[in-house]
Amino acid sequence: MTMNIKSRILLSAVALQLIGFAVLIYRNNAHITDTVVADSHRQFQQSLTMAVQHFDDSSDRMQRMAAGLARSGELLHQQRQLLSRSALENQSRQLLLRTFDDFDQAIGGGIWFEPFALKPDLRYFGPYVYHSPDNGLQFSWELSNADYDYHNQAWYQQALPPGWDRRINRSSAFYWTAPYIDQAGSESLMMTVDALMYDSNQTLIGMSTVDWSLQRARNYVKQLAPTANSRSFMFHADSRLSVLDNGQAEFATLDTPEQWQQPLLKMSPGQVQHLDVNTDTPSYIYAAMTQTGFVVGFSVPRRDLLAAAENYSAPTLPMSALIAALFAGAMLLILRLLFGPFDTILALLRSTIASNKDSTAIEVRPISYRGRNEFAPIVSTFNTLVEQVQSYNEELNATNTALLEQQQQVQELNSNLEQKVAQRTRELEQKSNEALESLHQLKLTQNQLVHMEKHAALGDMVAGLAHEINTPLGIGVTAVSALEDYLEELKSQYQQEQLSKTGLKDFINFAEESIDITSENLRRAADMVSRFKQVAVDQASEQRRDFEVGDYLQSIASSLRPNYKYRPIKVEFDVPDKIIVASYPGALAQVITNLMMNSLTHAFDPEQSGHIRIHASRQDDTLMIRYCDDGKGMEAEVLQRLYEPFFTTRKGKGGSGLGAHIIHNLVTGQLHGRIEVESTVGQGTCFHIYLPCSPPGPGL
Repeated sequence: MTMNIKSRILLSAVALQLIGFAVLIYRNNAHITDTVVADSHRQFQQSLTMAVQHFDDSSDRMQRMAAGLARSGELLHQQRQLLSRSALENQSRQLLLRTFDDFDQAIGGGIWFEPFALKPDLRYFGPYVYHSPDNGLQFSWELSNADYDYHNQAWYQQALPPGWDRRINRSSAFYWTAPYIDQAGSESLMMTVDALMYDSNQTLIGMSTVDWSLQRARNYVKQLAPTANSRSFMFHADSRLSVLDNGQAEFATLDTPEQWQQPLLKMSPGQVQHLDVNTDTPSYIYAAMTQTGFVVGFSVPRRDLLAAAENYSAPTLPMSALIAALFAGAMLLILRLLFGPFDTILALLRSTIASNKDSTAIEVRPISYRGRNEFAPIVSTFNTLVEQVQSYNEELNATNTALLEQQQQVQELNSNLEQKVAQRTRELEQKSNEALESLHQLKLTQNQLVHMEKHAALGDMVAGLAHEINTPLGIGVTAVSALEDYLEELKSQYQQEQLSKTGLKDFINFAEESIDITSENLRRAADMVSRFKQVAVDQASEQRRDFEVGDYLQSIASSLRPNYKYRPIKVEFDVPDKIIVASYPGALAQVITNLMMNSLTHAFDPEQSGHIRIHASRQDDTLMIRYCDDGKGMEAEVLQRLYEPFFTTRKGKGGSGLGAHIIHNLVTGQLHGRIEVESTVGQGTCFHIYLPCSPPGPGL
């Protein structure tokens, strides 16, 4: 069954109202819960702050007592020459009994002198008092003997470790031991604070101690638990003893701290921390650290705080539900009153439309409504709209007639348009074919220019080599000519029987020198020809072979030497020996040649001095070549267009614009590598080339 719009609006309004109340109730309860939990957190932290203050006040009092005993012990030391041993012992007894008489948390303490500090014959002088459960405050010398040897006890060495130079002051005035269980009879959990004593020369003479019973502190911690299911705890960062209110044992061994205890052991004194622990029973942990290293606190199950929050929010639920029900009833009544006139208007609107069974036309008639409410203007507007619709229908009929006539004209125009489109398509195909042919010719021309550029570079190398070879060959010819002249002169002397032993010896020396000069220069010429031959053959054949990088780069530079021989430019190499690669030496030669010619042409003026540095190294299967010059450098816009074909900054001055383009194509194509360039105006240019030591063959 499909609901009408009135029912949908009614149900939607009621549903939205109920959803709104539900969200409001939920947010209100959540706010109450958050507020209760936040207030609980704040109260718990305040109680822990007070507990820490309580602990610290007690420990401060212990320290003050220890400091007072230490000052009294220093006075005894000052009077040691004036008093007998019995007088010293009597004053020590009265001092300790008076000090420990009015504070039962201090269950014991004493004044302990260094060996022979008080009297030359006294190795042990350690008066001690303690609270006896049966007899009250008791004085004793039982610990002042060699059997106990208090100088080697852990509580004594806490403040005065073995080997410490007694002439040097310690860094602290007080030293606390870790908590421990008294094994002397009381079986109490206790801590001891040590206060140091010094003579007039600030030399250590011993210490005073106060033993602090932690019984009252333990009871105080047990009372911190705020709820019935809470558990209080108390443990020390430097002790294995832990006091837990778990209903089983007062003392537990803290061999391995639990996960929730580990961050608490890292707190600073006075710091209060709140943890949310997800264990079998999710709980909130509240803890603080005292200045003596105790961590005190309690854990509160999360359900306890949530139960407290529910107690606050429970009374709001019935009241909220009642308000929601009353509001929903009021909405139903209001909507019913609002939709009554709407039903009347809807019936009148339906009666105005009468369908004609013989045609598709719809007749719309004005309605008559005599009510005086908010629907009267709507009825008046509807009647005005009916008049406009009737007028529009008449105009629409006239427009349809004109539209049919225009449609016929459009069909005739479409027929002519198809013929024109076919003609334009044929013309466009012809232009496209012409453009493709022009592009093909352009690529052929570009390839020819690239080959011409490569052969032109090879021709320059041939011309330079010929000029370079003339020098050693000329020296060799001059040496041979001089040897021929000397030989004719020797022959003439021999024929005239004027040849002497000295003349023959001079001729032999001259002949040896001439032969050495001729041989050396012929070897130089042969080496130049061999190096050029290898480079030229590599560039012409483009075959892959094994070659040694350093020697090959030297050969390339040698073949180009005529181009910079008479210019103040130095070419330097930094290439380790025995870098063998299996690649395309011709392509590499073309790359280095173009780089050097670009530097000689663009980077340096004719009389400008400079350096060209070539460094090569191998890392794994990659050959890295760095080519740098310290010439003019390139601007940013030139650097961006460096590899574009036919782009040159020497247009009209002999530059073809193909050098860098050929370099890029050879490195990324035939050599299967990559090239990077960096340049700064006035500082020079560097090319970084990365090549595989064994690139794939052609077609791979």
